[in-house]
Amino acid sequence: MKRSNNSHLPYATLSDQGIVRDHNEDSLAITAFVPASDLVPESLLCVLCDGVGGHLGGETASRLAVEQITAEVEASDGSSPLIQLANAIQSASELVWKSAQTSAELRGMATTAACAWIFGNRIFIANVGDSRIYLIRKGRIYQISVDHTWLQEALEAGLITKADFKGHPNAHVIKRYVGSETPPAVDSRLMFGEHPEKNLQGMLLEPGDQLFMCSDGVSDLVQEAEIVTLLKNPDLDSALEAMKLLVYQRGATDNLSMIVVNIPAGKAPVPAKKRVLRLAFFAFILLLASIVGIYLGWMALFSPR
Repeated sequence: MKRSNNSHLPYATLSDQGIVRDHNEDSLAITAFVPASDLVPESLLCVLCDGVGGHLGGETASRLAVEQITAEVEASDGSSPLIQLANAIQSASELVWKSAQTSAELRGMATTAACAWIFGNRIFIANVGDSRIYLIRKGRIYQISVDHTWLQEALEAGLITKADFKGHPNAHVIKRYVGSETPPAVDSRLMFGEHPEKNLQGMLLEPGDQLFMCSDGVSDLVQEAEIVTLLKNPDLDSALEAMKLLVYQRGATDNLSMIVVNIPAGKAPVPAKKRVLRLAFFAFILLLASIVGIYLGWMALFSPR
């Protein structure tokens, strides 16, 4: 994949250490790519990682993961986004693990990883940990990623309900992370809509949709309805600053990082297949016009007067 200086979609990012922490262990990056082929359109890769392991360890783990995931995706051809995202995350996990063995200060470091890769107007996601990916559509917000926490596993096992989440002592126990000795199982599910049991990877984004990604420093303190309200601001940078202010008003006990991407309400990006069909159609029209022109010219030249 070749990087582009311009994104085909508007976005904004924000990362902050918060009030209580004296350093920021979160890292994020957005990278735009030019079309790789007729079937692989322009794309936007969003990566957000929330590191753990102390001042040096957490910062290092999240930074290494963001850099490695981005590099692995850039080295790919974009033809198999789910496989390529999973490989990139596992490659980052191996790098974080090996780096942690080189120093006592780094030992035990790890990080979450949330990735969204938008091709034209189709979205693919992959994640490990509890950093979240949301999709906002027509005023409703949906968490399309799955948390890898003790709470989520207990919920899926029927041991607790969502009402039990608030204040639970195991609220921040992560069961899957980047930097484990054994590479983590990357979650390649995209859960959305009325049938969240269906995996909708590669789903079409609609004009007016918003992608929102955040670390738990945001999702712990800001309600989903509040996210929707704040992101109605067309100035995305101001919207994220307002959300940061809200987190600060509620204590900002953790680092906070956010990414928002808008799908313009005007004309939606044209899928690569449709662009190819359009080019073929226009080529046919030009060919037909040329044939007709040649025929009329021949008739005019050789017809009896």
